[in-house]
Amino acid sequence: DDLLGHPGDYFRQPHFSGGAIRFAAVQLGGAEALFDATRALLTSMGRIDDMFQKTRLAEMAYLIESGNQWIDTAGRKADEWRTRGDEADRTVAYANMTRTAIEEICLRVMQLAERSVGARGLMRPLPFERIHRDLTFYLRQPAPDATLADIGQFVLKNGTNGHDLWH
Repeated sequence: DDLLGHPGDYFRQPHFSGGAIRFAAVQLGGAEALFDATRALLTSMGRIDDMFQKTRLAEMAYLIESGNQWIDTAGRKADEWRTRGDEADRTVAYANMTRTAIEEICLRVMQLAERSVGARGLMRPLPFERIHRDLTFYLRQPAPDATLADIGQFVLKNGTNGHDLWH
């Protein structure tokens, strides 16, 4: 009596793979927390006037904002396509692109953060260490190569011009 849906509903597309948008948002939140922890650690060490730190934090900021744009757009498009009844393949491909882009953004933010704080930041009990460790683990989603192949299959089989592919 307490069941939601029917057996097998969890694995139906686009809801199963489309869920990647939700976990990508959580991953991006981890990158943002790492950005905040990096800034706090640099401030506590008196290193905020260093030109290299400024450029690293600037890059981290624009990467995170571009990730926010991916998440926002993916959510809006998934809602729009569901309302219109568009094919599930389009939603899955876009969710997979979002997942892939967010992973790349997070990995780059982590690299920049590591360079900013050095080995000191990677030691316990600093919040930076825990956030970095958790994000490293959470970014390891299954089948990243298959995800890229699915995106490629969608775009190769879809004859729409690149500009209109996602509209």
